[in-house]
Amino acid sequence: MKLQAPTQLFAYDQPGRRICRLCFGNPIKQRQVQRPGYVETIHDFLPTQLFGVVWWNRRSEGQQHRMLAVLEAVETAKIGTRMPDVSVKVLVHTMLQQDGPAGSDGPIDRFLLLLEQIRDSGSEPGKLPPVLFQIIGQQIQLAQRFNPGAGLPPHWSLN
Repeated sequence: MKLQAPTQLFAYDQPGRRICRLCFGNPIKQRQVQRPGYVETIHDFLPTQLFGVVWWNRRSEGQQHRMLAVLEAVETAKIGTRMPDVSVKVLVHTMLQQDGPAGSDGPIDRFLLLLEQIRDSGSEPGKLPPVLFQIIGQQIQLAQRFNPGAGLPPHWSLN
């Protein structure tokens, strides 16, 4: 039986242009490769591992476009969705987009704040059930009231 190669995320920071960055997840391996003008970090994930990615593109006059996705590495490349900067198809549990200046309290800002709260509670986001990220993404997309200072609603257990 042939072992499948790990799912790889190719993260980078091209100053002033675009960024692809891992925002959570525990890769089994990572390494850096020097590219012209930037360093690329390659993160390897095994099937069923969850990881979060943020993409950022600079636009004119201080504006930016960001996209965030919670992804799951899969056993077979026959299922899933192709995503930028990911080596093979993956399952997408959440995808959010935001336009405007950084820190504008948009959907990605709220999601990243929630990730920080999850970590502060002692939980590792990559070990949480994927359905939690589906619910969080839907709540944010539906623009339901979200108070970052209040923490998670009682029915969103992290344990």
